[in-house]
Amino acid sequence: MTGPSFEDLARFANRTRARSSAAAMSRRSLLRGATAGGLAVAGAGLLSACGVQGHVVPPGAKATGQAGKDYSDTEKKVVWATWPAYIDIDDKHPDKRPTLDAFVKESGIQVDYLEIINDNNDFYTKVDPYLVKGIDTGYDIMVVSDYMVAKYRTYDYLQELDLANIPNHDKMLPSVLKDPTDPGRRFSIPWAYGFTTIAYNSKLVKQPITSVAEIFTRPDLHGKVSLFSEMEDTAALALLALGHDPEKFTDAEFNEALEYIRKAKSSGQIRAFTGNDYLSDFQNGNTAVTMAYSGDVAQLGIDYLVTVNLPKEGLLAWSDNCVIPNFARHKTNAEKLLNYYLQPDVAAALDDYIDYVPVVDGAVAALQQLDPDTASSPLIVPTKEMEAKAHGFMALTIAQLNDYTSRFQQTIGQ
Repeated sequence: MTGPSFEDLARFANRTRARSSAAAMSRRSLLRGATAGGLAVAGAGLLSACGVQGHVVPPGAKATGQAGKDYSDTEKKVVWATWPAYIDIDDKHPDKRPTLDAFVKESGIQVDYLEIINDNNDFYTKVDPYLVKGIDTGYDIMVVSDYMVAKYRTYDYLQELDLANIPNHDKMLPSVLKDPTDPGRRFSIPWAYGFTTIAYNSKLVKQPITSVAEIFTRPDLHGKVSLFSEMEDTAALALLALGHDPEKFTDAEFNEALEYIRKAKSSGQIRAFTGNDYLSDFQNGNTAVTMAYSGDVAQLGIDYLVTVNLPKEGLLAWSDNCVIPNFARHKTNAEKLLNYYLQPDVAAALDDYIDYVPVVDGAVAALQQLDPDTASSPLIVPTKEMEAKAHGFMALTIAQLNDYTSRFQQTIGQ
């Protein structure tokens, strides 16, 4: 499959930063805010409600997932469950999705693109009863966050990808293949890949911030700091500040990070733990320093709101991923679709619209040709040093996720 011509994609590509940033900011903030309001707040109670405690892995489960009958040859379709505002849209025709429409035209495979996911854990509760009983969920592709990949795999709910149908798999960057929740990317393909770092208001903060530790300890920042209410984000940031690796840490190091957060909170250093409203508070001057997702702050276009592209200790990396659940009815067709989006020109057109980091070799060069302004942002096209110092979050067992999330919420008082 060769994909649409570069000229076709360029014709549809979004060249307006404000327009694409609206989609990117609403999407990522929605995801993380909803996640914080789901698993993080509910803690052990939600996990129990999902059936996690005492959960029984389906009979015959293997480490590579469970296949159903594949009807791809006779049913030319894919059913795709995803999030709102997470694909390129034709500005003149909002009902058209240029990259996806090009795939349908070329392949003859119809795609039911369903924007039905608004919370990782709510969606999990919908598909878990089917998967645990060995029944098709009705979805061939689901888009889930990185830490959820580990959760689905714990119960052997995801099928291993057949790389014979995804020859472009080897075009993924080495840094993306080295994923703590799915080493080698045999079960997941990133749909969006980005960073979490820190940003500050230079009108309110006179001395530039260059390290993560400063936001937890600097006296002039007292009462001005906003951190995320998501455990994986804020705990990972504290681990970085303490010199620990968020991709590989011990229980003792996690406890140390919790105590570090607790002290900063109890001393008044931290003003708030926020979800999807973090940009509003920051833009309005309610907070002077904040955690920030990828290019969110730069996209506001306010020159005194400064993103620290690479703090001294490093920054955090995350991904939202396409996965194929057990018993999917059109697995081969789904893999062809994933292969299509791993083409450099197609990946560039998508990332130009949703404003996330290209994960495919050659996509940066295509993006530079397609939209030089987008390609000039280091939070969309990172430097080699940024890539080397970007850390994912360690894959957790369900017991760890339950315990860590519950204790984190107790620490921040939510």
